[in-house]
Amino acid sequence: MLAPPEIKALLFDLDGTLLDIDFRSFLDEYATTVAQRFADVAPVDVFKRQLFLSTRAMIFNDKPGRTTLQAFLDDFTAALPLPDDAVSRFEDYYLTEFPRLRKWSRPSPGGRELVEAALRRGLLVVLATAPFFPEIAVRERLRWAGLGDTPFHFITSSDKMTRSKPFPEFFLEVASHISVAPEHCLMVGDETVMDGAAVKAGMQVALIGPEKPSYSDPWLDKALLEESARLNLPRYPDLPALHRELAARGVL
Repeated sequence: MLAPPEIKALLFDLDGTLLDIDFRSFLDEYATTVAQRFADVAPVDVFKRQLFLSTRAMIFNDKPGRTTLQAFLDDFTAALPLPDDAVSRFEDYYLTEFPRLRKWSRPSPGGRELVEAALRRGLLVVLATAPFFPEIAVRERLRWAGLGDTPFHFITSSDKMTRSKPFPEFFLEVASHISVAPEHCLMVGDETVMDGAAVKAGMQVALIGPEKPSYSDPWLDKALLEESARLNLPRYPDLPALHRELAARGVL
């Protein structure tokens, strides 16, 4: 049996991987508090519903050169026009109120140790989270994971990425950003659907924790979910277990 290609870059998912989070509660409070910033535009429940609907536009964005953030704004404003100061309202929210949502999360045990071991080894380390949030919000959530001071080589965010998980083009876009061939990348995540899709781009994949439904299931097509369910990928109990495996293999 041939040995897998040399690993030159580790790509990490955030939610459920480096960040232990009650995602449903976090997302509900996030949507509610953002919607309250736009109470002059629409009732909170109407605004929240459109947030949910327009997230699908981010996932399925395939317009060349258009970021997932712009895809969201295009879809949202077509249904519910936003005021001229909408972007500044969002930015102020992320600076002032968003940090309070930290209560729904905590650093995943072993996360910082694994990331630091990869950096010491000279590997490129990437935060490859689904690009649903702008960088200002992603960096805030990295602080919740105890990794706010970590020198990631690249961080995916809605203002940078044009494609999203669970499509292979997302992972190919990340590989292009860091100038590393996909086969030399190891994607570390927790969801077969969103993170396991990296294997379709030619990447190596390691999943951690128990198998569970994807946070993004409500937005995804049944055929896509069924296709992902057929993937047979290595899964480890937790990040420390993966750390030990990578050390034994000489990766770390």
